[in-house]
Amino acid sequence: MLDAKWKIFQMAAATCNFTQTAAALGMSQPNVTGQIRKLEQELGVALFIRDGRQLRLTRPGRVLLLEAESLLALSENAVRMARNAAADVLSFQLGATMTAGGYVLPPLAAEFMREHANRRIHLCIANTEEISDKLKKRFFDLALVEGAFDRELFLSRTLLADELLLAGSPRLPFFRGGKVELAELAKSNLPLLLREKGSGTRFYTDRFFREHGFRPERSGRILELNSPDAIKSMLRTGFGVTVISELAVRDELKAGTLAAARFAEGEVRREMNFIYLPNDSLKFNEEFIAYCRRKYRP
Repeated sequence: MLDAKWKIFQMAAATCNFTQTAAALGMSQPNVTGQIRKLEQELGVALFIRDGRQLRLTRPGRVLLLEAESLLALSENAVRMARNAAADVLSFQLGATMTAGGYVLPPLAAEFMREHANRRIHLCIANTEEISDKLKKRFFDLALVEGAFDRELFLSRTLLADELLLAGSPRLPFFRGGKVELAELAKSNLPLLLREKGSGTRFYTDRFFREHGFRPERSGRILELNSPDAIKSMLRTGFGVTVISELAVRDELKAGTLAAARFAEGEVRREMNFIYLPNDSLKFNEEFIAYCRRKYRP
């Protein structure tokens, strides 16, 4: 395992405050300060600029943070693999993007663990950009994403095709005919509740809008939220519309609390892919991917 100073440094870089770092790690503030000072002495560089109680990373500190995150991930992975080798129960780390992690992967993972009593799957959910970055640093054994990814870096297998729909309150006139023209959406001046930059849903939404000359950002109509559930909660009040996966609104469409329509200009389709790097968990990755492809039902 890596020296504890690396974890302390990572937390301090995240909080920009030694007191908050100490509280998060269950340490005293003087101990945190002393460990950071020792690390700076060992490296011969200043890692933080002290500005009262607040901290700012120096340039060497920013460079070190990138390496520290990778080293900590490798260290944690090595410990886990060693424990796996000695244990009857094997543990694996999976990443998933919001739609994949919220509506597709959990039931598959649960069913897999019921059928494989010696497997444990830990799931982390974030947007595509964050999941890809953590997978590069080997925080995860495997990830399921619906956004664009580096096909030259990652191995990949497609799980399913997904469609994005315009969704909102059933009281809105958009949803009476089944299809909506972007020109009609532009005239409505309704707020657009969209996922944040870096999400797969946002990537495909922005691309579709650009291809058809729709530029809602110019009118300041876009409101960003990083949670599909938060978006749906606002839609149910009658506020705005969104572009969202059909998987994410399936229950609401059945219940009639939300309505959806396709775009007259064409379908917005994407794939949901498992992505991974060659690693010690390759056998599990292939086993789990095959299981999901066999068991998944739309």
